Amino acid sequence: HFITAVKRQSALAFKEWLRQIDLLLIDDLQFLQGKSATEFGHTLSVLITGARQVVVAGDAPPRDLEMLDERVRSRLSGGLVVPIAKFDLDLRRAIVSRRAEIAATRFPGIIFPPAVVEYIALSVTSHGRDLDGAVNRLVAANHLTGEAITVPLAEKTLADLIRTREAPRVRIDDILRIVSRHFKIPRTDLLSSRRSRDIVRPRQIAMYLAKSLTSRSLPEIGRRFGGRDHTTVLHSVRKVEQLMQDDGDLCQEIELLKRMLAELE
Repeated sequence: HFITAVKRQSALAFKEWLRQIDLLLIDDLQFLQGKSATEFGHTLSVLITGARQVVVAGDAPPRDLEMLDERVRSRLSGGLVVPIAKFDLDLRRAIVSRRAEIAATRFPGIIFPPAVVEYIALSVTSHGRDLDGAVNRLVAANHLTGEAITVPLAEKTLADLIRTREAPRVRIDDILRIVSRHFKIPRTDLLSSRRSRDIVRPRQIAMYLAKSLTSRSLPEIGRRFGGRDHTTVLHSVRKVEQLMQDDGDLCQEIELLKRMLAELE
């Protein structure tokens, strides 16, 4: 209606139509400025006086939206003000899954493995638009490069959206301590030559974290892990990356470890 009104130069008719609706929904109220904010104030008064419903969303409580007239803020504050919490993990996962399904119908051949969906849901925690942006970026990366959508591609493509990437670099000692505590195995076992599965997998994850979260070279990491060769470290890193492509539980576990490390003083 607004676009049609602009094309026909009938803004007054649009205002009249707007003031006759039963329900008005407005998102991003904080972006209203100048004449738009003034017109919103007039429309709000007409609708409320006419017992119509108005639902608005913004990034701050009504009293803090200084671009709006004081009377408008007072009117909004007199209604039901409900804080909107951040999306929880289940909701983020559902949103990403749905966006991935839509992308697959628009672009045949696009596949979002469960591990990638889980990685995005765990890592992109700011708001819904960033979840949409994450899916769109990976679709674009797939089209531009032909590279399959994997967790490593997501890590590279979405780095600026992911909070853990902004965390300070951690020490290998921190990684050894956190991994040892998380998997309930002695730190000495991580550094030993033991090859049992319950030791090998945590050790590989620790090496992967050391490569991802520190600036240490492969030879340096190898020396810190019991004097291992750099090729052993590289094999461990690649093994974990490969497993993460199809193992959502592993992705979740690694993201948990990253967050534990990010929270260290």
